[in-house]
Amino acid sequence: MVQIIIGNMIALIASVIIVYSGYLKQKNEILYAQTVQIGLYMISNIVLGGITGAIINAISYIRNILCYKEKLNNLVKIILIVLAIVLSLCFNNLGVIGLLPVISSIVYKLFCFIYLLYSFLIKWYINNSLCFFQFIPFVLSMSYKIYFHSYLLSRTAMFSVWPGWVSVGKSI
Repeated sequence: MVQIIIGNMIALIASVIIVYSGYLKQKNEILYAQTVQIGLYMISNIVLGGITGAIINAISYIRNILCYKEKLNNLVKIILIVLAIVLSLCFNNLGVIGLLPVISSIVYKLFCFIYLLYSFLIKWYINNSLCFFQFIPFVLSMSYKIYFHSYLLSRTAMFSVWPGWVSVGKSI
């Protein structure tokens, strides 16, 4: 029980930082705040026993640092995705539940890549299907967080995705 409280308290601090980063204007400040937030989520996952979630957060942490130092390119992104998959598969001891963060991360990253690549050709279609593609990682991520009693993180995920769904709904 103490682990659940500690893990959720760390997640609360991370959630406050992610809200704070929404008010920042400069790219480097935003990346710094998000890097701290991801680091705290990683610690929260470790405390709560979510090893694959911690691995995905660790890879995101590295990605943000590389982006902050302006050393992130497509090759590095692909390497980080492959690294996340391999490490998560190696350290997964929870079966399907342990794969949820990996699947969620891959679906989201692939969707972002496809969106950037084809946005000029299929903007209307993507806008109409954006809710669906955001919904998949959202459900997977929520299931994983609830499994590890990370109630605060699951609510943060819910409230962070909601504005995207609203804006997509308005654009249709």
